[in-house]
Amino acid sequence: MIRVLFFAGLRDAAQTDKMDVDAMGITDVRSLVAELIRQLPQELSDALSDETAMVSIDHQYAGWDAGIVDGVEVGFLPPVSGG
Repeated sequence: MIRVLFFAGLRDAAQTDKMDVDAMGITDVRSLVAELIRQLPQELSDALSDETAMVSIDHQYAGWDAGIVDGVEVGFLPPVSGG
């Protein structure tokens, strides 16, 4: 299983703060997102489709090409803006 965490506006879009996803067939962040889009509301699909969200794997920032293995925790954070 892959534990997925959603933060801030992505939590609102997903309508949950965390979920577990079967790791079967998931090899990287993009394939995880494809599975999330199948399971969660359209609003999350819209929020993740442009790949501007920040990703963490086991509490370390990672890119959208990063590999994923069974048992990891993946976090999605909205892009940070300053002002």
